[in-house]
Amino acid sequence: MQQPILDALRRGAHDDALTLAREAVAAKPDDPQAHQLLAMAQRADGAHGDALDSIERAIALSPEDAHLHFHRAGYLLGRRDIGAARSSLETTIRLDPNQFGAYVLQAQLALGRNDLDDAERIARLAARIDPEHHWLKALQGMVALRRGDPDTALAVIGQAALTAPDDPQVRYALGLAYLAKGHFAFAEQAFRGVLEAVPGARMTHVLIAGALQQQGRMEEAADALQPVLDGATATPALHRYAGELELVAGRPAAAMHHLRTAFDASPLDLRTLDGLCTLWHRGSDVDEACTVLDAALLREPGFEPLWRARLAFEP
Repeated sequence: MQQPILDALRRGAHDDALTLAREAVAAKPDDPQAHQLLAMAQRADGAHGDALDSIERAIALSPEDAHLHFHRAGYLLGRRDIGAARSSLETTIRLDPNQFGAYVLQAQLALGRNDLDDAERIARLAARIDPEHHWLKALQGMVALRRGDPDTALAVIGQAALTAPDDPQVRYALGLAYLAKGHFAFAEQAFRGVLEAVPGARMTHVLIAGALQQQGRMEEAADALQPVLDGATATPALHRYAGELELVAGRPAAAMHHLRTAFDASPLDLRTLDGLCTLWHRGSDVDEACTVLDAALLREPGFEPLWRARLAFEP
């Protein structure tokens, strides 16, 4: 039953994979692998909570299986439960000290909290298992990049790209190294490669927009942000960035939409306020400016920049 489920997952037939995995669990409810396959199918289908429940049932059936704990760490990371994920990775390595991927994830988490010494320490442990692995090279390059050495970073990550040119982790690290070196067109291409491999990597759109902005392609940069501006997940800072790009691109209506969205959510942000005032002055929209700023002052009467902005529109 395992192979048909994996085949369905590879071709993106998530409904088929889910049906087959449920049948496998029903046929063998005490088989931890069946529950793991169900977790994989549920995660692919977007049911992340159910996937975590399934992998935990698998672990309950086989608590000494390091591979299952490693999978659990991945699901926990997807839910941003960093502490629990770190605990699962520690359990993985305790059960199997040769789990290379667990070391890589641990080092990436250390990078995320800017603990470069710990990231280097873990990378050295991973190097004992596979010193030439492209994930390890990408990791070493990221540490060098964080330490302010983009030349070394680009050289090391470039080695990883030679052996695994299509790996999304390598492409992501390569894009960051290119950004640090000012090679913005190459960075754009690297990040687009990440999106081709992982369409759900939403924040990569922001990096693409930044690379395009550095090339002076403002309209394209603003357009690149659109996929992450839809829905409730877009932050005020993201809308502000989109508004700033639209403002420079000469599209005031779109700029106003995004800056107003950002301002309504976060009226104390000075960059958003400056962008809005620029638009109102350019369009001579004094009445709108007064209305919006008066409403903001009712919410935040102690914020001095709002008073200065409001007075700027008085005759």
